[in-house]
Amino acid sequence: MKVFHCPSQIGGNPAVLAKHERELGLDSISISEKSNYIGQSSDSLLSGKNSGLLNLEVQRIKLIFNILTKADIVHLNNGRFITPFFGAGVHPREEKFSSILRFLIRMYAKLLQQFEMSVYRLNPKCIFLTFQGSDARETKCFIDKYQKNGLAESVVSRSGNSNQSIRRKKILLSEIADKIYSLNPDLLEVLPKGAEFLPYATESTLQAKVLPFINREEFVVGHAPTHRIVKGTNDVIDVVKKMRSKGHNVRLELIEGVSRQEAQSKFEGIDLFIDQLVIGWYGVVSLEVLAIGRPVICFLGGRGMRFVPKAMLNELPMINADSNTLENKIISVMKMNHEERIRLAERGISYLKNWHDPRQITQRVVNDYKAVLSRRNMSCV
Repeated sequence: MKVFHCPSQIGGNPAVLAKHERELGLDSISISEKSNYIGQSSDSLLSGKNSGLLNLEVQRIKLIFNILTKADIVHLNNGRFITPFFGAGVHPREEKFSSILRFLIRMYAKLLQQFEMSVYRLNPKCIFLTFQGSDARETKCFIDKYQKNGLAESVVSRSGNSNQSIRRKKILLSEIADKIYSLNPDLLEVLPKGAEFLPYATESTLQAKVLPFINREEFVVGHAPTHRIVKGTNDVIDVVKKMRSKGHNVRLELIEGVSRQEAQSKFEGIDLFIDQLVIGWYGVVSLEVLAIGRPVICFLGGRGMRFVPKAMLNELPMINADSNTLENKIISVMKMNHEERIRLAERGISYLKNWHDPRQITQRVVNDYKAVLSRRNMSCV
């Protein structure tokens, strides 16, 4: 069975699935357009560090033809086609181009996208989709507070998107999809019926170990925003400043714009990690921090929680907080004694092993591959 995971590498999930699918005997490969600054690796890149835009597009077209002739399963990640999909507004990466060039680029992308969809329809492939966050999130995914104060709209529109353009993309993708997953439960509010919640697959689970706690007077809070507005970073900064003004010996370690290896090193030096205060779930970075025994705070709430298995919710080791309760939650962790911190760390690692083991998650996905192939009366070695 030949499986293509493409066209990007967000959170490491596609590469982890491809790796463990190979261990189960599948011929799987993860392919990204290009490398990212975080250092998450794919098996293959369409464009090297110094390659130009033209080379990227040539390789993109080659990939579509390779899928036409070689793929049994196409697993599209980050909720997108191999071809770029443009929203109604101007994406930040388009700003450097003139209006005429932007028009030509969009026309090219639209034509290539139509060709890509024709490939999936004319030479039937089993198409799996994984949505991961901003690729599907609409304003209705946010709690009422953020819908009313405009934050939800700011998050959705930051890449030139709107509710309408995101819906249009999801409709097009759902027309070709045999199976749809979501790594964030809130997205299931706005994904087609039948979409399923799939926990992150992370290698951190396999190396999980409680690292020694650091004995010092200063309490270090880590925060690693990929997008500050999505993570509630301003609230995190304000709360820590307020605590310092009250005499608390606490310091904020902002971890931004560094590679995954550098971030891991910094995580080992913190006492507490704050993931996000807006979305209502956690990201893969929380799992990497839990894997070394550090406590994690994030906002856990909203309508999406009803899509999470009850047993999973009951075992959640993350500390739930929003901007109003964050200060008290940080103080409660600061007051924990050594034994309490150890128990919380062990809960975190147990949770990883129960719900984020990449081998178990990959087996579930492979079983779904086989079920779809069987329904279509297709057999693959």
